[in-house]
Amino acid sequence: MDSRPARRGWCYPRTVARFGEQLFGQQLWCWGRDIQFSKGNLLVRYGFSRHRERGVDGSTCYRLDTEKQHVALWGFGVWYGCREFGGIFLNRFNFVPQWGNFESLALGIHWPEELPPVGRPRDQLQWQRAHRLCCQMMAWIASYETWVQREVGLDYRRHCVATWRRPLIAAERMPSAWRLLQRRCWETNKNTWKDKIEKMKITLRLPKVANS
Repeated sequence: MDSRPARRGWCYPRTVARFGEQLFGQQLWCWGRDIQFSKGNLLVRYGFSRHRERGVDGSTCYRLDTEKQHVALWGFGVWYGCREFGGIFLNRFNFVPQWGNFESLALGIHWPEELPPVGRPRDQLQWQRAHRLCCQMMAWIASYETWVQREVGLDYRRHCVATWRRPLIAAERMPSAWRLLQRRCWETNKNTWKDKIEKMKITLRLPKVANS
């Protein structure tokens, strides 16, 4: 565990939080398209298992449970946990991770109200764990995006982004965008952060090849 004092807060400037919220919205849309991929569900191909709620309209949950990490995806957000640090939940409408002192969730969660209690970390150790988890989650999303582009091609992801109603970051830049958030480079140089973000923003052009 890192012995340095932990930040007692997420410390996201408004522009950073807004960028994170928009990027996460785009990411959720892309995951939704991956489920509908014409040659088979990409989340399942990656290793996720699907859990549907019977008889009602709850959000389908996709679970990835390994020795090192536990990931749950819904239309309303993502859960990321690991044994050493607990877990965090990120809601699609609020870029403020919520921490819980447990790494994995019970099966059968299909609504936000069914999540166990999560919230703001209380002390230095909890903040250390929460920040570590948040970095790991962003690194995992970046690695997933790299895998998609390698597995089925960049044109597919470009089409996903182009069909999102609020496209923000070019498909080829999505892994870098998540790693940029992970590194928190705005803390050392705000101008460098702004310049990098501007270079990542999309020039919308719908590719001819889609979902192939």
